[in-house]
Amino acid sequence: MIRRRITTAVAGVALGLSGLQVVAASPSGAAESASPWGSYCTMAGSIAPTPGLTYESRPTTYQLSGTLDCTADEPAHGTVTGTGKGTTGCFAGSSTALLKVAWDNGTVSTVNAELGEFTYGAGGHGMVDNGTFEGDHVYLGWGRQAARAEERCANSQVKSYEIAGYLQFYPEHSGH
Repeated sequence: MIRRRITTAVAGVALGLSGLQVVAASPSGAAESASPWGSYCTMAGSIAPTPGLTYESRPTTYQLSGTLDCTADEPAHGTVTGTGKGTTGCFAGSSTALLKVAWDNGTVSTVNAELGEFTYGAGGHGMVDNGTFEGDHVYLGWGRQAARAEERCANSQVKSYEIAGYLQFYPEHSGH
């Protein structure tokens, strides 16, 4: 029964993330400066938490890395790296993260974010402190997957996992 609830929750997160992509994508494919939505980026990557995730929330640090594909014409792609710390667990917790995005046009963005853990995923918000999109609000989220995730998490054996999600950059002037 628990596995069914977890599967249902993960499916709900996946549907929510894909729904955000449809809503946030620029219908005309215009450059980010012409879109009131800013730039929506899908993200794929991995996270390595130390000492690892457990069923109970506990102090954790983590390393994040991934790639971004965005709706903006410029920049359209990027590589994200970052570190985070907080109290995290398999199904609950919170953390702060400092993310660096190296864009395909040679520019960089620095993002400070606050994240909440929920049913094997994370979501949150932040700001671009420096670089491309400076001053923009950022909304981000991802679902995570590890082999035999629920079982390993209950036994404190999740040492790394893959993520799929998004970063959404909203211009300060967009009113959102």
